[in-house]
Amino acid sequence: MLHSRAFKDAALFHLVFFAVAMPLALLLEGAALGWTILGLAIGYNIALPWVGIQRGHKDWTRLWAFLLPISLTLPAADWMLVERMQTLYFPDHGIPRIGGAVPIYFMGLWIMLMWQVLWFAQLTSRPYLVTALLAFVGFLFWEWVAHPMALWQANDVRMVADFALYPLIPEVLLCLASLWLWRQLRQAPRYQQIVAGLSVSVFYTGALALTLLWVG
Repeated sequence: MLHSRAFKDAALFHLVFFAVAMPLALLLEGAALGWTILGLAIGYNIALPWVGIQRGHKDWTRLWAFLLPISLTLPAADWMLVERMQTLYFPDHGIPRIGGAVPIYFMGLWIMLMWQVLWFAQLTSRPYLVTALLAFVGFLFWEWVAHPMALWQANDVRMVADFALYPLIPEVLLCLASLWLWRQLRQAPRYQQIVAGLSVSVFYTGALALTLLWVG
């Protein structure tokens, strides 16, 4: 019964949020798009734990807190792709950039998909398999819509339907590693969770570089 209510609350929250967010992101462009995405990223990271607390879902906030350091540091991998690999480009939306390369709103975007993947997968009897499937489908969708939404663009890599293939495997591995560490450390002290989250970001960056070498 608890899982049923938790599933309905999480599904409703995300349906409402993206019903508002997606039309805005598709209709706006330029600086208006950039500031809107920044506002949506901040709004999501405030609203998700707040709604979880209000609805009595403590796991919402705990998982969010675990994933937040990961989300905040993952743009470093994109920074590497822009500055060193030169396989990624972010259009200018008038938003401050990390290292002059990655719009700052990406610090709050990763968690918007990762939280859904990990949380919904853990409601099933095969969480790792479901995590892999949800991560693949979810990141495939965002790679597909990134071009028409002008969020990012791949350069000089193997492409299918205007999106790059090489990030998909590292993105699935990112979610699997995050799930494993979360299940191991969900009762651990906060500093251990933060260190584990930072290690996941390093792992993802390495996996991304290797997959670019082998697949890209």
